Amino acid sequence: MEAFAYAALALALTSVLALTLLVARRLVLAWGERRRIVALERLRPVALAIVDGEPIPVEERAHAEEQAELLAELLARYARQLRGDARQRIGEFFETSGAVERELRRLRSRRRRRRTAAAYALGDMAARPACAELLRVLEGDRDREVRAAVARSLGRIGSPEAVPALIEALVQRRVAQAVAGQALIEIGPSAVPRLLALLGQDEPAIRAWAAELVGLVGDAGDAPLLLGCLQDTSAAVRERAARALGRLGADEAAGLLRETLSDRVPAVRAAAAYALGRLLDREAVEPLLAQARAGEFEPARAAAEAVARIDPERARASAAEPGAGPHLREAADLLAL
Repeated sequence: MEAFAYAALALALTSVLALTLLVARRLVLAWGERRRIVALERLRPVALAIVDGEPIPVEERAHAEEQAELLAELLARYARQLRGDARQRIGEFFETSGAVERELRRLRSRRRRRRTAAAYALGDMAARPACAELLRVLEGDRDREVRAAVARSLGRIGSPEAVPALIEALVQRRVAQAVAGQALIEIGPSAVPRLLALLGQDEPAIRAWAAELVGLVGDAGDAPLLLGCLQDTSAAVRERAARALGRLGADEAAGLLRETLSDRVPAVRAAAAYALGRLLDREAVEPLLAQARAGEFEPARAAAEAVARIDPERARASAAEPGAGPHLREAADLLAL
């Protein structure tokens, strides 16, 4: 009985100690977060001065250099909306303050968390001189989290030279598709020349991703090199090139896209129908109607949607005919909404 009492007392003391530690931990975290918020508020005028190219008082600059990581976090909130000179000024500030060199040293750390944090910070600092080292880490680091942080930062920096390495990492699944794809989109139109060069690569997956990304960040002037992809030996390349041509509004592609409606692969026919709908190609209405009445779900539905987009009245009339099929009727119903 006495042993039971001692055990109960020990358990109670352990519970009290655990609760005390939990409360203390929360208080420490709350105190740390309050200090962080105060520091961010003090750094805000410095961040705005950097973005606007205004002089920074000596004492505030010294404080900002000491709090480089927090300042980088603050500037990252603006950086997605900034291009050109403002981004360049952010990078120059961190480079001259020595913050970029410090993060490059952390990027070589044996500790995964330090490498990940350094990779994120370099992107927030718009540290273009760090691109070569970031690319080395992207290709050689064994940790997936570190590689993801590097890919994200290469996109933030807007590094066109990173395009081939990012696509290769995406294809080899060393970086998640969403991460690498977002990085490539953030690099934007400056990535297009390198993407177009990748259309000649031997690896079909690389050609396919390059075609898709040209459609997302390019313009109609980039369409001519995509036209040849409609005859590519890879169905994935043909499909993504067709969709890209539709997104780019490449009217000169309409004839080849109409021919692509007879491709042996259903997904390619569906992509061609989508593109023709985006181009509002009236000459495609008849072949699209024929595809819409066919039995294969994906190309038939895409063709019906394309007809409804190009010629709503014809879509309604065709849906009322015998043998119209469910996809044309659905497209007509949607037009009535």
